[in-house]
Amino acid sequence: MAPRGIALLAVGIALVAASARAQSAQIVAAPTVYATHDLPANAVTTFTVACSAGYAASSAGVSTPAPGTTVLAIAPVALRGYRFRIGNPATNGDQRARVAVACRKVLSAGSGPRFTLKLKPLETRYLTVPARKAASTTLACPPGTVPARGGADLDLSRGKTVDAYRVGPGVSLRRQTATLRRFTFSLQNTATQAKRVALYGGCLTLTREAGAPRARLHVRATTYRVLVHPGAQAVTRRCRPGWVSLAAGFSLRNRVTNATGAAAVAGGGRWSVLSDAATDTLADVQLACGRVGP
Repeated sequence: MAPRGIALLAVGIALVAASARAQSAQIVAAPTVYATHDLPANAVTTFTVACSAGYAASSAGVSTPAPGTTVLAIAPVALRGYRFRIGNPATNGDQRARVAVACRKVLSAGSGPRFTLKLKPLETRYLTVPARKAASTTLACPPGTVPARGGADLDLSRGKTVDAYRVGPGVSLRRQTATLRRFTFSLQNTATQAKRVALYGGCLTLTREAGAPRARLHVRATTYRVLVHPGAQAVTRRCRPGWVSLAAGFSLRNRVTNATGAAAVAGGGRWSVLSDAATDTLADVQLACGRVGP
């Protein structure tokens, strides 16, 4: 069954960050591009969502997950887009999911020299997760840059083929977080054979034209420990006033089944968590926020 359609909606906010000269104030434009996509039963659905020209995609995720489906890949495409691949089994019926791509750009409030957000992709890291075991790895950025553009493909063997979907990849993403220097990924494989996955990242920095006042890209990554109830729930957190969200990460504990969605949206983040524990448990969610200033 072919997808019935895709609906796109871009929601933008503009925040002014102080610079060294009032007349050269920099506006951080931070729209979130949402896409709602149909997920037919017994199929793997692949689609791409991109920012407008001139914007960098700092992160992407599922803002409203579809029950019973499995996110197989959220992978960056070029510098301003992401490819999503979601599997939906035959027994689950047709579903619909909403995804979000965080688009970021620095605009000059005046006519003076401009600043630009530059995003450089890191080399893709391929990791083999042993059968019935866990594995972790990191992706590091050079000094003067911060991690952005994270993603993962958990089902490389399926590729881009849209085919019947019966079982998931067997490997799940248990952690995707970032410090100011590096990404950390942790994966768990419940299958009886080893699984190979692809992990993605990029490095974000602020550049300025000659004559522009001194300014920096300030980034703050905050980890929140949250109480997770049995079943499905949503968690939200917001950046402080004057900051924009760049990425949403997470780190799950043993009794939390998975994070079915994590996305930087508007001025904060949203996480969808599913737990099969009989009692409350804990998980960590991480929100990276940024601003431009002296």
